[in-house]
Amino acid sequence: MMARGGRCAIAGRWLGVIMALASLFTVVPVRAHHPRPSDGTLVGLAIPAIGHGEMQVVARHRSDILDLAARQARTDATLRRLMGFVSLQHFACWWGLVPGSLTDEASPFNECAHADMAGIRALLAHLSTMPGAQSAASALEARIAADIAADPAFAALCSNSSETFDSGVVIGPEWRLLPLHAPTVLTGLFLLALAAGGAWLLSRCLPPANRPASSGTR
Repeated sequence: MMARGGRCAIAGRWLGVIMALASLFTVVPVRAHHPRPSDGTLVGLAIPAIGHGEMQVVARHRSDILDLAARQARTDATLRRLMGFVSLQHFACWWGLVPGSLTDEASPFNECAHADMAGIRALLAHLSTMPGAQSAASALEARIAADIAADPAFAALCSNSSETFDSGVVIGPEWRLLPLHAPTVLTGLFLLALAAGGAWLLSRCLPPANRPASSGTR
């Protein structure tokens, strides 16, 4: 009984993961939630571009920056907009879980990772202007600058390094690159295997009378 209960609990957790991943295809069907105006006007706030190598350094401090933002007793419209943007953008990038999102220019997730990390850095820059966060934000900015200066690899640029972003436009994966990027393809195959395993476990949780009949005679 305990073993069956354990399998059912695992199956339930897998089902939750599968449903969350499936929702990504619904929420992020195209490269951007909102089209960019053709005249170049902003929908939200302007977010400066971030270099390819710099993203890796900013990613190391992501949780510290978000924690600092969450601790602000007094917020303003800019802080709230930036926090909303980075939350949606991180979700659109599948939480950075796909291999190569930050490091591989050829990844379908690299542009959205640039938007994600650019938003985080813009959030830190704004925190450095807020009275309750100036000291801690400035210290984080100094650490990031020191890390970037310490390794020439972090100065690397790519085709997405000059792109500026808009807090009103959430960038999704560039799906046309998917067939050409092996790590993303392998991730997709793994998720399919996960879905198949979850479905099988769920089928074993059904009472015997409700299970699909097997072929052959009893």
